[in-house]
Amino acid sequence: MSLRAAILPVLAAGVVALLPVLASAATLRTATTVTSDSVRLSDLFMDLEPGQDRVLGPAPLPGNSFVVGGRQLIAIADQYGVDWMDQSATAQATVTRAGRVLDRDFFIHLVKQSLPDLGEGPVTVELGDFHPMTVAADDPKPVVLSDVDWDQKSGRFSATVYRSHPLGDITQDSFLLTGTVHAAQRVLVYTHALSAGAVVTQADVRVDESYTGRTGSKAYTADTDVEGMTLLHSVMVDEPVLERDLRRTIVMHKGDPIMLSYTSPGLRLSATGRALEDGGTGQYIHALNIASKMILTGRVVNGSEVEVDTTSGAVPSDGNALRRISSSSRSGGQGGPYPR
Repeated sequence: MSLRAAILPVLAAGVVALLPVLASAATLRTATTVTSDSVRLSDLFMDLEPGQDRVLGPAPLPGNSFVVGGRQLIAIADQYGVDWMDQSATAQATVTRAGRVLDRDFFIHLVKQSLPDLGEGPVTVELGDFHPMTVAADDPKPVVLSDVDWDQKSGRFSATVYRSHPLGDITQDSFLLTGTVHAAQRVLVYTHALSAGAVVTQADVRVDESYTGRTGSKAYTADTDVEGMTLLHSVMVDEPVLERDLRRTIVMHKGDPIMLSYTSPGLRLSATGRALEDGGTGQYIHALNIASKMILTGRVVNGSEVEVDTTSGAVPSDGNALRRISSSSRSGGQGGPYPR
């Protein structure tokens, strides 16, 4: 028998004898992510023996990591009887705690849920000085919103955010959330950009049924007739039409001779008259019927015609009535585009 033939069976037997030992040796996890609040032996080593796993200590905060150095790993392996196959003082293991970032969208949704008076229409929520928060990945209700205060007129709100599971750090366990909330409004908006001094027509505005932006001033609604009014400053497309944007464009002046028109189904009459107030197109003013000496109310059609409001009552043109009209005009009582 040759030497080689004699040695091979021995080597083979040695390898077979070593297989169980190698199979039971543990392997280091150089990087691991945990979801719970504790670190286990199995988070550091793979292939532990049955029943060998146990809790080693607390995990890092959600989203954070720490590094276990080689000397500490060797000590842990020795303490818990882990047969670490490739142990080395230069080895290291990084343990990361899984985290979920609560971003701006999360808190916007939370604010909407906490304000039941918003209704079912669109709502915009703008947050103030906001910083994201990282919480445990498996926490279904990581924060609670408390002390919610919302001023519906200004839109401003404030609330306190508390962690459902405090970390023990007061600077991280709660913070003040502030911002603005605007529910949908039905307002007029501009269809395109216009320059200061432009006279507004029907084509220049449209109704936005669910405007959720800021107005900062009284906005005209869909029921407002702004045709013929003059812009005081430039505006952009889709901006809301505000009272501060417009002034009446005077097309008819007090004392002007005018035509009074009476319209009813199947009938149209006209008479000469005189304007008793300044007025813009579409505005309702008082006018005098020259023939009957009665004071009427009508809508300005153009610079020379007033369409009489047949539902309003005529009054005699005595001194008291004329003084009341004159006083109302000076105080702005006839101002604004709203029909009467």
